[in-house]
Amino acid sequence: MGKPLILVVDDLEEAYFGLINFLKEKEEKIYQNFEFLYFRDYFQLKEWYLKNRGEFISLIIQDVDYSHLKEKNRLLRKEECGLAHSQFFDEVALQGFLIYLKIREELDRIVPVLFVSLRVGLDYTKEFTEFLVYPGYGKCSFVPTEVAGREFYPTIARSIENMALLPVDREKKETWKKYHKMVIGSSRSMAHLVREIERIAISDATCVLLGLSGVGKELVANALHRLSYRYDPEVANKKTPLTVNIHALDFNLIEDELFGHEKGAFTGATSRREGIFEAANNSTIFLDEIGELPNEIQIKLLRALEYKKIKRIGSSYEIEVDVRIVAATNRTIEELRERLRPDFYFRLIQHCIFVPSLKERYQNENVEIIEKDVKELSEFFINEMNQKENRDIIISPVALKFLTKLVYEFVNNQNNIFESNIRTFRNIVERAYERAVSDGVAEIDLGHIISTIGMMRFLQTKKEEKKEEIEIEKIFHTLNLWEIEKQVIKEALRKSKGNISQAARLLGIHRDTLRRKMQEHGL
Repeated sequence: MGKPLILVVDDLEEAYFGLINFLKEKEEKIYQNFEFLYFRDYFQLKEWYLKNRGEFISLIIQDVDYSHLKEKNRLLRKEECGLAHSQFFDEVALQGFLIYLKIREELDRIVPVLFVSLRVGLDYTKEFTEFLVYPGYGKCSFVPTEVAGREFYPTIARSIENMALLPVDREKKETWKKYHKMVIGSSRSMAHLVREIERIAISDATCVLLGLSGVGKELVANALHRLSYRYDPEVANKKTPLTVNIHALDFNLIEDELFGHEKGAFTGATSRREGIFEAANNSTIFLDEIGELPNEIQIKLLRALEYKKIKRIGSSYEIEVDVRIVAATNRTIEELRERLRPDFYFRLIQHCIFVPSLKERYQNENVEIIEKDVKELSEFFINEMNQKENRDIIISPVALKFLTKLVYEFVNNQNNIFESNIRTFRNIVERAYERAVSDGVAEIDLGHIISTIGMMRFLQTKKEEKKEEIEIEKIFHTLNLWEIEKQVIKEALRKSKGNISQAARLLGIHRDTLRRKMQEHGL
C-alpha cells in the first residue's frame, strides 16, 4: 500500500499548485506523508473513485465556489441532488455543497471533508446541516471565511494534521486485538471506527452505537469503557460495562432491573435489591436495544440522565449515581427518533458511533484487502478456539481463499450468507473448527467450510419456510409486545371514535382495564 491520499477538488488548478508549493516549502512532513491528487469537478472525482477501489483516502479538500469553472456542463445541478425546492440557491457559488452531497450519497461516507473559500452563501449552510453531520459520516470542517493571504495555506496545513484519516499501524492493531478483542484489519471504515472510539471514549457524555445485528456493538461499548477513566481491572464493577438487554426483558422487570426495589415494594420483594444504576456507580452501563425501551421507562431514565438520580421501586427518596451510558440499537437514527419520546431522544443522542456491517466495511475495498482481513479474522477466531481447546489447529490456504470469495461476493450483493455480519463469519469458522477436531486433523480444509455453510443453508431454508405461515412483524413492524399492544389500542380507539366502552368491547377487555392501559401507554 502506498501513501494515504489527499484529494483536492477545485475549479482553479492554480489554487491546487499554490497549496502543493506551500507544503513542499513549509510543511515538508505533510507533503512527504501524503500523496496529493487534483480534480477540477465532481465528474472527474467520481470517475477516479470507480477505478481505484482500495486506495486509502485520508481527506478531501474541496472548494465551495465554482465561478471559475469554464465548462458549465461540468456543474452539478440542484435538481440532481434533490434540492429543486431551493429557489434562491446559487448552484455555481455553492457548487461545493452539491459535490459534498454526491460524495456522501455515491462515493464515500467516511472520508473527512475540508471546505475552503466559502465567500458567499453562509445562510444556506443550514439546509445542509443534516447532510454535513450524520451518524457514520466522516468529519466535515471549514476554513474560516476571514482567513486569506498568508494565513490561508498554514490554516489548511493545520486542518490536514487534525482531520486526515490515517491507517491503523500494526502495533495499534495488535493492541486492539489483545485488549478489546477487535480485529481492525485494513479497511478505511474500521480505521474510522477506531478514531471515533478513541475520540469519544474520553468524554463522559452518553453515546449511542448504531449498526445492524451482529456487527460487534458490544465490543465497541467495551472498548469505550476500557479507554475511559472509569475502567479499573481491579474493581469488579469497573472491569466491563454492566449490560442490560432491553429487548430480552419482560416489560414488568425493566424498571426493577435498572433501578432496583425496596423490601416489600411488591409481592415477592422479600429484601432490598439494587439495580444496574447503583451496581454500576462510577462505571459504565451498556443499554442494548435502546429502541425497544417503553415510554414510561424513558421518562424515568430521562431523569437519571439529566440529574444523575434514581429512585428504587417502593422508595420515597432518590439516590445519586455517577454512571456513563452507552446505548445500542440496530434501528436507524430516523427509526429511533420516531420510536422514542422527543425529550428522551434529544437527551440520549449526544454522541453517535456507526459500527459498520461486513458489507459496509468492505464496499469500497478491493479483493486484496478483503483477502488480507479474512485471513486475520479467521486466525483470530481460530487462535481463541486453540487456547480454549489446547490445540494447534490452522486453516488451509484453499479454505481461506474460499472464505475470501464468499465475503467478496457478499459485499457485491452476489450472496446473502453473512447477513448476520461478523457473528455469521465467526460461527462459520468455529463450526468448521469443530468439524476438523471431530475428524482428528490439524487443519481446517475446504470440506469443513463447505459442510458448515451447507448446514447453515439447510437451517435457513427451514426457518424461511416456517416464516411463510404468518408474519406478524410485517403487520405491526415489530415483535415487541408492548408496542403491538399500543398499536392495537390506538386502532380500537380510532375505530370507536374515542368511545372507551366501545373500544374495550372490540378488545375484549373491561373499560377500566383499557383506561389503565391507555395511561400506561401515554394515550
